[in-house]
Amino acid sequence: MSEQPAGLRALAAAAEAVARGDLDRRVLVPDNDPALADAARAFNHMLEAVGRYRDELEARGRGFRQVLSRLGQALAATHDRPAIISAVLETCALAVDAKAAVFYGATPGGGRLEDRVTYGEAPQTSELAAGEGLAGVAARDDTVVLWPGPVEPSQREPDPGAAAAAVPVRSGNRVLGVLAVYGPASGRLFSDDEVQMLETLVRQAEIAIDNSFLYDEATKLSITDGLTGLWNRRLFDLRTAEELQRAIRFQEPFAVLMIDIDLFKRVNDDHGHQAGDAVLVELARRLTEATREVDVVTRYGGEEFALILPKTSVEGAMLLAEKIREVIAAQPFAAGDALVPLSVSVGAAAYPDHGLSVTEIISAADAALYRAKAGGRNRVEEARPEGKTPLRSAGG
Repeated sequence: MSEQPAGLRALAAAAEAVARGDLDRRVLVPDNDPALADAARAFNHMLEAVGRYRDELEARGRGFRQVLSRLGQALAATHDRPAIISAVLETCALAVDAKAAVFYGATPGGGRLEDRVTYGEAPQTSELAAGEGLAGVAARDDTVVLWPGPVEPSQREPDPGAAAAAVPVRSGNRVLGVLAVYGPASGRLFSDDEVQMLETLVRQAEIAIDNSFLYDEATKLSITDGLTGLWNRRLFDLRTAEELQRAIRFQEPFAVLMIDIDLFKRVNDDHGHQAGDAVLVELARRLTEATREVDVVTRYGGEEFALILPKTSVEGAMLLAEKIREVIAAQPFAAGDALVPLSVSVGAAAYPDHGLSVTEIISAADAALYRAKAGGRNRVEEARPEGKTPLRSAGG
């Protein structure tokens, strides 16, 4: 058997090196054998393409590991639903090398889907009707929908390319939305393992989302009055501190009203505590109806209520306080089988007129409230600096 030419031996050795994982090996292109030169050039071009593919996979792997890390952090932050959804969307897209991904949120009543988070080449704004496209059917039927398949993609969805998948995202027994990935960059179909991985990632996100709702409920309970449904003293303290910082920053006023039901003890003594509770609930309703949406109505404690009035001067606060006094006094309250006429006393204070700190403003409003009580009840009093006479008062 004749010995192989040196060029062939070099090519065979390079092929063996590649088989061992050495993708950086190249062969010299001989200039005295055209056929062997073509083979050498083809071999080197193949190695360059494989090297680029290897580099792309490594970069994709690094990106995927980074997103997995962010996903873990987002899943641990159980109260941050947007972060959870954004992280799982990006993770799913990288996991299957999708060109585009969208989280469609279901609107109340399930009438349509709105894109809430997008990734890659997805359009920034799109909306799907119930049952429209891959995502619409996934939401309507609460099932994973794949393309190619019997369901046609909507023109308002990203280009599905060779493949797409839409996975419903649930919380309890309801569909919150759909996570959909479109167009793998390689132009191939999704494997069964990739579809299963998408479902697994979404299921993990669902657990974190459910935990976030539990967190929200626990937080709400901690700042909500259980009887009236109003915000409680804790929320009042938080919001007054926030409002003061905003007022200082933008050089705007804000006001506080302290409200107390006059002679409320008689309601409990004469009609029972259940009747007293009913009165408090009705008072909360009237206060809410008499104020703006931006105003914060809280049950401060017992029969005392406190209001935060953003961007409101002391003059505006006094007008609202008088309106509240009239609304309460205008119609008796149901206390069991009886109708009981009631009144309130109100103290008003504002930043910066009556204080430059939360403590000073609340103390000034509280002092004005007690002056209204001492002045005969069913009255409104404006706070005053220590040692000065009241600026304004009103009452029935």
